Amino acid sequence: MKKILITGISGYIAPYLSKALLLTGEASLTGVYNSNKPNISGIDLVKCDLANNDELEQIFNEVKPEIVYHLASVTPTRITTQKEDFINYFNAEVTGNIAKLCSNINALMIYTSTDLVYKAGNDLREHTSPLDPLTIYAQTKLEGEKKVKEFAKSHLILRTSLVYGFTLSSYTSFFDVAYKSLSEGKELRTFKDQFRNALYVEDAADILVKLPALYKQNDVINFCGNEYLSRYEMCIGMCEAFGLDKKLVIPASCDEFTVYPTVKELGLSSKKLHEYGLKTGSYTDNLERAKKYLPG
Repeated sequence: MKKILITGISGYIAPYLSKALLLTGEASLTGVYNSNKPNISGIDLVKCDLANNDELEQIFNEVKPEIVYHLASVTPTRITTQKEDFINYFNAEVTGNIAKLCSNINALMIYTSTDLVYKAGNDLREHTSPLDPLTIYAQTKLEGEKKVKEFAKSHLILRTSLVYGFTLSSYTSFFDVAYKSLSEGKELRTFKDQFRNALYVEDAADILVKLPALYKQNDVINFCGNEYLSRYEMCIGMCEAFGLDKKLVIPASCDEFTVYPTVKELGLSSKKLHEYGLKTGSYTDNLERAKKYLPG
């Protein structure tokens, strides 16, 4: 049984990852949470403040993981409620501390960064495309990448696109908010001029399960779907799949959003992901898969 540690277990991707890992029957899982204990069976749930290095070291000493999925971060939805020094410490310094602890026990570290580190463009490649993180979230996630490269002997860095699918935790995503509004018959303004290679959360979990066996060298990989979609197109597709009223979806521009800078074009190349033998489903097919998680 592989000993696996997952940070951010009460977040978005981690509950799906836990389900996928448990299905393999080959993993002993420990999930770390801070304030929100998730309802996940078959996994050892441990309360830990990752920003407290003593608590973090104790977890590593007790679990001695062979694989660490570092999914926890201060996300874009929380950056307006946290001080900048804490965001920097959590997304960068805590990531560096985890990288050092992984090296001490020769654990493989898999770190989820963000596609928002890139300068706007299309066919964005991991090692050649220019970087231009505009928000403190993207800037600190890029600093986290640097810490992983510096301190983790064995690592994979995943530049994660917009993830979609229904939440299994207290985390609320764009997808959840959109479905709730539309299913309640409320109009929803969505960006028609911002495009990303959205990644279905079950595809994300399946890829994360497979990656350790494919590890050969330290690498950066675009973690994304194949289709280049706007949120407007995603909401129209949601209406078609779930029988909701498309007239409720109102096109809007991301220029209207002024809380923090947005990037209009983030077209990721999935060539490297495919070279690893990893594939993702179409948006239409994944909405069919998502129906089993429909709220209510």
